[in-house]
Amino acid sequence: MRPSLPLRRTALALACCTAVAGAQAENWRITPSVGILETYTNNVNSAPSGQEVGDWITSLTAAVGMAGEGRRVKLNGSIAVTTDLYARENQNNTIYPTVNLFGSVEAIERFLFIDATANVSQTYQSAFGPQPGNNVNATANRYTDQTYSLSPYVKGVLGATDIVYEVRDDNYWTIASQYGDFANNLPNTYANNFLAYLASQKGRAGWRVEYNRYAYVPDIVSGERTDGNGKYTIQLARGILSYQYDPALQVSLRAGYEDDQFLLTSSSGAIYGAGFQWNPNERTQVGGFWEERFFGPSYQLIASHRRPNSAFNANASRGLTTTPVSFSIPAGANVTQFLDSAFTTRIPDPAQRAEAVEQFLSKTGLPPTLASPVSYYGASILLTDAANVSFALLGVRNALTFSLFYLKQRPISGTGDVLPPALQGGPNDNTQTGGGVGFSHQLTGLTSFVANASYNRTTSNVSEGALSDTASNNVNASVGLATRFGPKTTGTAGVSYYSYRPTDVLDGRGYDTFNVYAGVNHQF
Repeated sequence: MRPSLPLRRTALALACCTAVAGAQAENWRITPSVGILETYTNNVNSAPSGQEVGDWITSLTAAVGMAGEGRRVKLNGSIAVTTDLYARENQNNTIYPTVNLFGSVEAIERFLFIDATANVSQTYQSAFGPQPGNNVNATANRYTDQTYSLSPYVKGVLGATDIVYEVRDDNYWTIASQYGDFANNLPNTYANNFLAYLASQKGRAGWRVEYNRYAYVPDIVSGERTDGNGKYTIQLARGILSYQYDPALQVSLRAGYEDDQFLLTSSSGAIYGAGFQWNPNERTQVGGFWEERFFGPSYQLIASHRRPNSAFNANASRGLTTTPVSFSIPAGANVTQFLDSAFTTRIPDPAQRAEAVEQFLSKTGLPPTLASPVSYYGASILLTDAANVSFALLGVRNALTFSLFYLKQRPISGTGDVLPPALQGGPNDNTQTGGGVGFSHQLTGLTSFVANASYNRTTSNVSEGALSDTASNNVNASVGLATRFGPKTTGTAGVSYYSYRPTDVLDGRGYDTFNVYAGVNHQF
């Protein structure tokens, strides 16, 4: 199938970043690798008790990591392709990609910039369905999610004044494709976020005026809107007055106006609120805002603290979300980001720090992410309440990471009310809670013991309809060893367990799977 025009543009932008990076990068690094993982599972097709079928699965992975930074270009990320081959149940044979790329170019020096991203991963359609922590146990709930973005923007200073400006146009395309036995036809989506602002800071007083327009098309074909699905548009104009009370504390007042167009309703009115930012030192930050909008209070609160051997983050938010752009703080924990934060004091250089994080994850066997909620290809704007707490602690021989999350989402109308009961009850009208923990202990200079566990529960927010009083529980756990056979060769081995327990209303029985795995990865 020929790629759509937006995807070709994004691919071209990333290709340009690669070409320019290759010419300008002062610290360019390309790391190809190959890996093989052998897994035996007692329940390859995720069947209820008494119907299990065991199988051997061979997973072959080829990957390339890249990082480069020059005077006017940056490019980093990775691309991988994995093939899963089943000894008996070969109808499950699958090839799937994993992509995480970011590129930026300073097209006109100190004026015009272009950012581009490509992210491809395997995720789940419904938070009520099975969510095994690996890709070898078949489930119709899994699909391949593709998100591409292209963001041109200009920024600078107005003449000889102290007024800074930025005009940014973020474009996002999200595409779903089949994975294994996934048969549902999920829509492709497009979102655009346009932002323009002027800001100034003189002494202790500062100001900012901004205009933000967000448009979301929940179903597109080749970049064009399909008839009958419509578009959501949210426009906000606001002014912010700030005052630097002391070197550590800044307070602000916010006021403005918004105009929103939803499918069946619309809304407009004043917005107002306040905010603060407290940075007592370079390692600690606490800040956020509260704002009254058409749906009631909207807020965001972030607290973080890092030390040479630890990193802590907590956040809470309430606002509007949809796929692929979120106005709230994502729940869940990214272990890679927390390690990067913890290493900041010891390794100031970003490129060297990224390499250190990669080596640390390889050495300890910790996963790059912990438990997080399931996101959706939304057919509407969602009112989202989210909160999470994450922590990473690094010792001489031990490493511990954990996270707890809460996410409640409800479809919302332009009046600010949740949709009437007749329109409620979809899979994206739910509350997700859970958490994850990862532990690594260095047994020898080359070998570490690693254990991971995660739990998440999804409950329906409605009391009537097809999904009323619905709930499901997903549990993943594993223990194993991670070792280094040489400077560029690592190995893993262990056992894992997965449990899925839905309520009776889902018309399905729960099941358990036990896996044994061993694998080798080599970097060139």
